[in-house]
Amino acid sequence: MKSSITFSCILAIVCVLQQQLIAVAFTMQPPSRTSTALQMGMFDGFKKAFSNQEYGPPAEAVKATARHILVPTEQEANVVMKMVQSGEATFEECARDYSTCPSSARGGSLGSFAPGTMVAEFDKVIFNPETEIGQLMGPVLTEFGFHVIVVDKRSGGGDWY
Repeated sequence: MKSSITFSCILAIVCVLQQQLIAVAFTMQPPSRTSTALQMGMFDGFKKAFSNQEYGPPAEAVKATARHILVPTEQEANVVMKMVQSGEATFEECARDYSTCPSSARGGSLGSFAPGTMVAEFDKVIFNPETEIGQLMGPVLTEFGFHVIVVDKRSGGGDWY
C-alpha cells in the first residue's frame, strides 16, 4: 500500500508540473521583431558590421594607376606640360624624351600602387579626390625633382573618388 501512495503522489506532482508547463507555453509572448545588440544572433552581427556604410573599404583595397614625367627643374616641367596640353607631343613621347625616371621606358607608367607606396607629395596629388582621372597635374616637387602626373585609374575608395 505504501508504494501505491508514493506512486500516486509522484503521478500527481508530474500532472501538476505538466499543467504548469502547458500554461506557460500558451501564455508566452512572441519574440520581439526589433533587434538589439544583445538579441542579435552571431550572423546578424556580422551582416551589420559588413553592411555599415560609414566605413570605407580596407586600406589594402585602395589603389591608383598613374603615369608621370620626372624632370630636374620646374621650368622643364612647365615646358613638358605645355607640349602635352597643346598636342605637340603625347604624354608617352614626352616621358620617353624628357623623364629621368626609369619608368620613361614605359611611357611614364608607374602601374598600380596603394597609398604610402610613393613619396607623400606624390600621394597627395594621386589620392586627392579633387584630382580628376586623366587630368594633367603638376609640377609637383618631391625630393627627386619635379613631376608631371596623370592619374589613369583609382579603385577601392568608395564615393570619395
